[in-house]
Amino acid sequence: MKWILGILLGFPILIYSQNYIQKIYPSDPNPGTFFGRFVSLQEDFAFISAYQDFENGSASGSLYIYKKTNGIYVQQQKLYPEDGGVEEYFGYSLASYGDWIITGAHHDSDYGASSGKAYILRKNQSNQYDFYQILTAPDAAEADEFGKTVDIYGNFAVSCSYLDDDNGTNSGSVYIYKFDGNKWQFFQKIQANTPVDHSQFGLAMSLYKDKLIVGAPFTKYNNEPVGQAYIFEITGNTWQQTKAISPDELNKNDEFGITVKIIENEAFVGSIKDDDLGTNSGAVYCYKKEKSKWQFQQKLLAPDGESYDGFGIAIEPDKNYIYIGSYFDNDNGENSGSVYIFKKSEENWFYYSKFLPYDSDESDAFGATISCSENEVLVGAYSDDDNGFFSGAAYLFKKEKLLLSNHSVYKKSKINAFPTVFKDILYITNPDNY
Repeated sequence: MKWILGILLGFPILIYSQNYIQKIYPSDPNPGTFFGRFVSLQEDFAFISAYQDFENGSASGSLYIYKKTNGIYVQQQKLYPEDGGVEEYFGYSLASYGDWIITGAHHDSDYGASSGKAYILRKNQSNQYDFYQILTAPDAAEADEFGKTVDIYGNFAVSCSYLDDDNGTNSGSVYIYKFDGNKWQFFQKIQANTPVDHSQFGLAMSLYKDKLIVGAPFTKYNNEPVGQAYIFEITGNTWQQTKAISPDELNKNDEFGITVKIIENEAFVGSIKDDDLGTNSGAVYCYKKEKSKWQFQQKLLAPDGESYDGFGIAIEPDKNYIYIGSYFDNDNGENSGSVYIFKKSEENWFYYSKFLPYDSDESDAFGATISCSENEVLVGAYSDDDNGFFSGAAYLFKKEKLLLSNHSVYKKSKINAFPTVFKDILYITNPDNY
């Protein structure tokens, strides 16, 4: 493993150029399939979609399933729906829990052009995955794009129709389903308590136990799109909105809510076009539930953030760490991408380290999606071109290598060096076998 210590503007930046443990491709790679745009780890399985694969026609989409065998993930299945069709984008959204997978095809047109649907798959006794059920909105309509985002946890599954027009043009909605032991039944349709035209409620979602957070990144305030996120919690037999979240600084076009994540009593909201460190550099807002109230806790920025990095495109909290994708970061070439790790210390989050694969290249978009298991981290690079333009790949890392025990929790400080033989950044590398 190589590591780089960069000293930028008096802030120590650890950048780990990682020897990943595995770079995953499909068995049948092709240009333009966007393999790795969405990934999910579940125990000894890795799920990776290629939503523009063409088994059922151009951009029909497919899902690849890998099982760990002797420490290596081996492709076990390639799945695509029997009713798939051209430009339906099967696999554009992806989530897993236990024996279940849910994935969307938001351009499916069974109920009108781009009405959308979602598919639920289940692991059988032979450790193979089968299509189990198709989900559609009970009031499906043309151009609602049901299935653009999905999630699943416990006995609940959710799918959005972010362009639903029930409460205004493209105001959006989310559909909740509950498993009754045999079938996933429609349970409830939710919308913002105060819906707004073009807010696209549901474009991001995260489900955890009895909590659901929904992003509406184009919600307007004073007729300017600033974004908002909403937290729902189940009370009795009903999901109810308990909090509407907005940043204190309402800046137009920041896309606050374009990504969201919730776990236990903490919520995270991405704003990939936040401009604090330059145009569209990005940020992540942290919230915490204390004494039954959700409170703003902290705003996270990349310590070396720059314009158009897209920091916050992926958010993956994992115990006392958060992995945050910055898919247009330029460390290994324009839009090569990287992932930042923040660590919790005394209830606050501090920058910990940054990593990227040693072979990443221009336009790879490494960090667009991140998933953690107990011991591993899987990161998508959907624009990797090893097998052709936009063929894509996914990288697997060991957590123990990323979270080295000799790291410090870095806080802003001034570092001096004499004599000064560098300008702005000092790079120090160690041997490959470190």
